[in-house]
Amino acid sequence: MTRQTSATTVLIFACLFLQSCSGVPGGGCTANCGGGNASISLVLTATPPSPTAQLSIQAFTATIAGITLTPATGAAVNVTLNSSAYIADFNRVTSDSTVLAAQVSVPAGNYTQVMITFSAPRVTFCTQANPGVPGCAAGTLQSVTGAAGTATISTSLSIAANQQSGIALNADIGNALTLNGQTVTAVNLGAANIFSATTLPRSSTLTDLASGELSHVDDVMGLVTSVSGSTLTIQTSTRGNITATANSSTQFSADCTLLGFAVDFTCVKANTIAIVDALLNADGTLTLVFYQPLPAALFTGDLLEGVVTSVPNSVTDQFTVVVTDSVFAASGSLLSGQLHLGDQIVVTLSSPNPFQIVSKGLQIPTGSTFQNSTSVADILPGQTVAVAVSAFTAQSGTTPGTASSQNLALRFTRFTAVMSTPTSPQFNATTFPSFFGITTPQLFQTTSGRLSLDGVSGLTSIPGGGTFSTTALYVGPPVAPTFSALSVRAH
Repeated sequence: MTRQTSATTVLIFACLFLQSCSGVPGGGCTANCGGGNASISLVLTATPPSPTAQLSIQAFTATIAGITLTPATGAAVNVTLNSSAYIADFNRVTSDSTVLAAQVSVPAGNYTQVMITFSAPRVTFCTQANPGVPGCAAGTLQSVTGAAGTATISTSLSIAANQQSGIALNADIGNALTLNGQTVTAVNLGAANIFSATTLPRSSTLTDLASGELSHVDDVMGLVTSVSGSTLTIQTSTRGNITATANSSTQFSADCTLLGFAVDFTCVKANTIAIVDALLNADGTLTLVFYQPLPAALFTGDLLEGVVTSVPNSVTDQFTVVVTDSVFAASGSLLSGQLHLGDQIVVTLSSPNPFQIVSKGLQIPTGSTFQNSTSVADILPGQTVAVAVSAFTAQSGTTPGTASSQNLALRFTRFTAVMSTPTSPQFNATTFPSFFGITTPQLFQTTSGRLSLDGVSGLTSIPGGGTFSTTALYVGPPVAPTFSALSVRAH
């Protein structure tokens, strides 16, 4: 589903916020609107370009410096973001939502605009004109940057006192890009019809969430900075902190036992690297759904995560990644201030330890050659890997940076494809990003209780030929199922 800023957005906002006040269509509140405050939470999502364009976009980032609500009368209201320098990766949020702001108190009243201030838009991509050939074509991996600016969404936003509400701000990636075939020639986040907004929660036909839940907030990787009772805070390198509270339904990875911990909240340790899945609730709090400590070799220190773009060189034990995430060591970090999302990094494995898969409770397809391998020959373009960094040189201009490591783990890749066989719990899809080198339909598997859905309430509601984005472990081919999906968003 493609979302555009239009009169439809105006009506959506009006319908949400007229619940607790009186008013007329298009006219805003006429009673019970003045005085008092309301609470809103915002998440970021994105609509990808059509997969038939055969683009290979590894990262599309920008710094979101501010979000402002403009009232019909009076001073503008600045929304306090989750980070003062929130670095969004729009490629990530095609399949996962990230928290822009939670539990933000705003004055009740009528608002006519939402303004998004951004800077440093950057797209890292490559081309691969030969179908079926894995990896970026030689010399084509590059970045294109755009100008800072402000995007404005026109609304008729009527917020009642004491209301708790959610908004999803969506970026249409295709509208922001100028293309020449598979090549991105320009990026403009300030162009028309880039940003739009929808209310949360979505209707029951467009989500698998329960009443009182606004959004999945999955696969948040960072440093655990605080543990108190059943609540943890995890610090990300680009999107601020996430604080989530466990309940009786929270699941903990079996990998806790490999670290000598119990499979319960006592597995959560401060000053260690972990990954969490959470649910954003209507009141702006987050509920911890799943907790995954990283393997011991990746448990502390500097960590970079990136999607593999080259066919690994078995002679030099090297391969190139585009950075999609990172965790900085609490002290003496080699990466802090030096590594940025979208950077190109040449990774060299030196006497590597056996590779691991951070499965987060998902079933791993049998026959994978990645698990326990020590050979770069078992790493594929399109896979995303986490690398514990022992030495690092930053990217300089167009010259890629370098990193050395002994420890590597498979992580989740985010991409868009076309549904070919809409079945459950397994399904087939086709039309993958060109640098994957995949031209035939591939099998996906899901794990009961570990799949997040958006845009549909069930996998079989995605029609054959429909576009979806996914966060998935990419373990093959020749292994089948080739992918193990954590989240699926229909577009």
